[in-house]
Amino acid sequence: MREFEKLNSTLIICLVLLFAACSGPEEEDVAGTPTQEVPLIRELVDSRFDEYLQEMMTEEHFTGVALVMKSGMLIHAKAYGNASDEKENTVETIFHVASVTKQFTAAAVLQLAEKDIINLDVSVNEYLPRKYQSSKWETVSIHHLLSHSSGITDYALTRDYYDVVDGFCLGDTVDGMIKEAMTKELEFEPGSRYSYSNIGFTLLGFVVENQSSTPYHEYLATNIFEPMGMTSSKVHIIGHVPDADEAKGYRWNEEIGAHAPDEVVTLPVTAPDGGLVTTLSDFAKWSDIYMGSESEVLNAESLAAMTTPAVPIHGTDSDFEDARGVPQSYGYGLFIGDDLVSHEGYIVGYRSHFIVDREKRMLIVVFSNNTTNDPKRISTGILSILDSSSS
Repeated sequence: MREFEKLNSTLIICLVLLFAACSGPEEEDVAGTPTQEVPLIRELVDSRFDEYLQEMMTEEHFTGVALVMKSGMLIHAKAYGNASDEKENTVETIFHVASVTKQFTAAAVLQLAEKDIINLDVSVNEYLPRKYQSSKWETVSIHHLLSHSSGITDYALTRDYYDVVDGFCLGDTVDGMIKEAMTKELEFEPGSRYSYSNIGFTLLGFVVENQSSTPYHEYLATNIFEPMGMTSSKVHIIGHVPDADEAKGYRWNEEIGAHAPDEVVTLPVTAPDGGLVTTLSDFAKWSDIYMGSESEVLNAESLAAMTTPAVPIHGTDSDFEDARGVPQSYGYGLFIGDDLVSHEGYIVGYRSHFIVDREKRMLIVVFSNNTTNDPKRISTGILSILDSSSS
């Protein structure tokens, strides 16, 4: 009997060892180790970028998170400063990323185009709810809205009817914004030039809702976040309850020499033009679609449409005119420059910027919960370091 028990024990041990050998080693998420999928982002410090970001903490009072990846390999991921008065930021902290949202709205629209539910060259009036169709928009197409070339006047900084909390539009504010815009003449002939217009993406959100019969935030959750494995992402809507890991928004107060809650009035935000709430890990998963990987949510034609210049941007950004990849055009929800795609975001309490070098498969992300610092400057500086080390 004892011999039989010994034999059983030996067989069990052998089976366990055999299973372990067949299952292979766990994926490593260390620098220099490529993986088949974008890894969960964990803190990893590269002194080149850390020293620069520490300088930004001094010069610009930077608080937030920064990520650097190349060819699917994690190079640097670290958090800086506080998420709130009680705790520090971490690489898992959740951030509002403002206009970085626009590419997700563009993707939702393109999904509907793939299904022949909408045509990008048809008037937006064909796809909006009847109450938001304007006789002045007959020549404004979906393409024009996606590329900021519609000529529709953006919504104003303040209005008597605005109901805005922490920069986010509540109640009937969005309805009032659109109805006000419906009465105004176009600023220029659609397609003739570029003029950044948040309300254009607000309208695209209603196109998505009207043509899919699904609320915008639910559409993104079902058709983009879930397929992409973006489990920590959602859209800020009325009744938004901050997650325990969500960063609070600040600004630097020179008078007290410290960060303070940001209560400065800025352009209000609607869900489709700036409501995304996300993390470094989730955004890295999303950004992989620009690197040539097979996309779960868009076909190759749609991705090409998003990343192809649709309208030139006139003038230069004087702060970055010598930097590589200064945006020269706008695609669909993305700025285009050289081999780079990028976008920035700015709302009450939060700023963000990301850069993707599609040819070199490089990703730089800076999310900040401090409106005083400039993530675009910071991410451009990181790109310069990355370029100099690659040359």
